[in-house]
Amino acid sequence: MRSFFWSCIVMLIMLPSCELSVKRSDSSEKSKIRNGIKIQAKGITVEQAFLITDDGNLLPEDNKIKVNQKVRLRLIASGWAEKDGRIFIDASEKVETSDGTVFLNEKDLFRDYQDGLSPEDAKLITLSVVITQIDKLYDYYKVLFQVKDKSDEQKSVEGFYKLYIE
Repeated sequence: MRSFFWSCIVMLIMLPSCELSVKRSDSSEKSKIRNGIKIQAKGITVEQAFLITDDGNLLPEDNKIKVNQKVRLRLIASGWAEKDGRIFIDASEKVETSDGTVFLNEKDLFRDYQDGLSPEDAKLITLSVVITQIDKLYDYYKVLFQVKDKSDEQKSVEGFYKLYIE
């Protein structure tokens, strides 16, 4: 009986030392930046950023793709400078391997849009990339991107994400 009593006392002493923490999760605080995309925005509000496949499905969070599979970066952003009802932006994309080899360095992706974009179109920006061949195995492919406002050079979005070949 005495050992039961001491066991209860020991448990009472140990119990207060346990810590219980509850983290509140508010759905409005959940980030809509997925797929490990790292973003720096200056003067622009990026509401969402995620990767989708060519058929419009979300790319899984592990960013594993197959060779010749098109991946699209979808940016939902606002705050671009409007000039005469049009928005003038430009974008660039660079793909480099885990060892620093550059496979793609494309600048001026919006060169065909000399008349600018409608404000509605500029809210939904899509940049795509395809890894077409593998000359050797790399740990990952890093896709760096930048979207800048031609009317206000203080406004831009830049960042990167990594892709892994299955």
